[in-house]
Amino acid sequence: MRTARRLQLGFLGTIATIGLTAGMAPTATAAPIQPVIGPAPVSVYQIPAVGLGVSGLVIPGPYAAGVHASTTPVRGETTFSVPFSPSTCATTARDVFVHVNYVNVTTGDRGTAVVKPCPNYLEPAPSHVTVHTGSGPVAFAVSVKGAHYKPNAGQPSTLGVGGFMAP
Repeated sequence: MRTARRLQLGFLGTIATIGLTAGMAPTATAAPIQPVIGPAPVSVYQIPAVGLGVSGLVIPGPYAAGVHASTTPVRGETTFSVPFSPSTCATTARDVFVHVNYVNVTTGDRGTAVVKPCPNYLEPAPSHVTVHTGSGPVAFAVSVKGAHYKPNAGQPSTLGVGGFMAP
């Protein structure tokens, strides 16, 4: 009987401690609603373009060219990038350009953004491109193409597709 009473008091003491701790914890408050200033990532749903890169040891390996999108302070503008990992940039895939062909489904705004996935690659192309996509749903297709002096770099490759909601 005494053991049962001790267990009951111990259990009640534990419950009281948890309640006291929860009551004294600071409450979370929501941040005030403000416009987005600066780049913020956008959720992109996609099937990335897939290609083949060959290392210096003549070992082929696949890579995926996944599009990253982020907002800008200007409404309707989106910044595209397709970053590769350093290990992928050490293969023949460093010599590729990624073409992102986009179309806004509601406004009809369309275009092509050409980026280089490896920032240390010497070809004159940006690693991030800001374009006017317009606000609303945007669909895109991704293709991997070789540089002018290495047209077969990163090949063979497949096309990628995807979409996102532009702010």
